[in-house]
Amino acid sequence: MNANADIQGDDGIRERAAYWLTRIHSGEATHAEVDACAAWRRADPAHDRMYRSMDYVWRASQHLPEQQLRALLDSSGAAMPADRASDTVTGGAAGQRPAKAEAKAITHASWSRRRFAYGAGAVSAAAVAAALLPNLRSDPAQYEATFETALGERRQIALPDDSVVDLNGKTHLRVALYGDRREVELLAGEAFFSVRRDTARPFTVQAGEALVTVTGTRFDVRRDAASVDVSVESGSVNVAAGPWWHRRRRDLVADQAVRVGTDRRISDVTRVTTQNLTAWREGKIVFKDAPLVLVVAEVNRYLALPAQFDAAPLADFRIAGVFNLDAPQAVLEALPAIAPVRVLRLPNGALRIVAAR
Repeated sequence: MNANADIQGDDGIRERAAYWLTRIHSGEATHAEVDACAAWRRADPAHDRMYRSMDYVWRASQHLPEQQLRALLDSSGAAMPADRASDTVTGGAAGQRPAKAEAKAITHASWSRRRFAYGAGAVSAAAVAAALLPNLRSDPAQYEATFETALGERRQIALPDDSVVDLNGKTHLRVALYGDRREVELLAGEAFFSVRRDTARPFTVQAGEALVTVTGTRFDVRRDAASVDVSVESGSVNVAAGPWWHRRRRDLVADQAVRVGTDRRISDVTRVTTQNLTAWREGKIVFKDAPLVLVVAEVNRYLALPAQFDAAPLADFRIAGVFNLDAPQAVLEALPAIAPVRVLRLPNGALRIVAAR
């Protein structure tokens, strides 16, 4: 697309996209704001294009050396004085300014190079993206699609580049393939990627605060409310997290994993059995010396009515076994045979796990 034409054509969309980019990347967005941002993007293809373009610049800027980023700021005029900040980033309902508290926080953010270099954070990065977009040229996507699965549904997708994606239940995924890159955004759920190797077109997966980059490999990404988990079956991936001035990276190979929290912290690399973690692709769930409380939490991901765990003294009781995901409630109903618990059925049909007496 011609980003310059898009911006000049509708400054309101540009400003709104900058506002949402600021909120989502600030780490302070509420669930309601995340939902509102998603609704705004769905409301008009132009909204989504603008947001994705700005997000692309945002992520690209995180790979730039500080001196180069400063030079871009100087040449673009992005390091504007604070009294102009409110003219650049607006919020609230479409076409309106943000609530007073939000507007005040944004207006008083420093746009000096010094504050930017030392971590002004999401607001500054949004302004940089907005300032650089008029000079950005990007080829249109050769392929774009959005995929969603329902609770309990599993689906396999073949992409035009011969990569294959397996989706777990309650997963929301966006894909955009360009001539020089392949981009995926995992908004919720879990996906297993079998990426066709193409060194000329890196394959990236954005999942919350985690950015996964590969050229060709097989790996799993799981995103929930508290964290993003990345594990590798074969090949290698790079996982990055954190703001550009304090970016942390981990290189993973087969049977290695990391976790990225909503606080942008990235864990140390751990050893895992990826085949067990991704058994969901075959309709199975595998536990190997897993604490009972974790077993219940994992099975709850596949239940419309999550089970209540009221057996705290047995939280660390260890469970091992292979269970059928197509009947997740039956997994919990079978627990009394392998653990000192009782399974009660509540009036609404949900299960309650209590200690046996």
